[in-house]
Amino acid sequence: MDASVIGAAVELYRARHYPGVVAACGDALEGDPDCVELRVLRAMALLRLRRDVEAQIDLRTAILIDPKRGLPYRLLGELAARRDEHESARIFLREALRLDPDDREAADWLAVVDAMVRPTAAAVKLPANAAVVGASFPSPAPPPSPPAAEGPEFGRYLIDIGLLTPDRLKAAVAYQRSMKVKLSAAVIALGLASQLKVEWASLAFHGSARAA
Repeated sequence: MDASVIGAAVELYRARHYPGVVAACGDALEGDPDCVELRVLRAMALLRLRRDVEAQIDLRTAILIDPKRGLPYRLLGELAARRDEHESARIFLREALRLDPDDREAADWLAVVDAMVRPTAAAVKLPANAAVVGASFPSPAPPPSPPAAEGPEFGRYLIDIGLLTPDRLKAAVAYQRSMKVKLSAAVIALGLASQLKVEWASLAFHGSARAA
């Protein structure tokens, strides 16, 4: 496969022109159906377009072609996590880490899944209608977030006031890194606290920071 074709598809993806990615990869795959890079790129774009079933087909095909690549396993794990299929998510994410121990995003997602199956976090649910992508790309529709400071101090403050436990903060931080959203948005998206409570906490934290 000509590297320029893959490069063009990557640029289309970065520009968030997801239908263009699907079309470009589809045309190229007609001539080279075994190109794993194109199948994964198309799957990522399909996931952005909420076409999960088609994306799964591409990801599973990529694994059949080259079972030693971790990214398709990670993306399948993220998708399973969003569907609350925690055991399947664990299997995929652990395999992704086995194949690529340096995959930070697979490790973060596995931490999210592990936190959600613990008794202290049993009520946590990932948004089933969210798109699944690698963490290098921002979420297409993150939940609303209050205009608050979002550094580590804010996370510690949420623990101090009893809004989050350390385990739940860890899950929120993993989601934040993966989806490139604010910590407050991650807390709301994961259902760890209501938007109203997060807004109150944000205002209180902001006020105390200014007073200091």
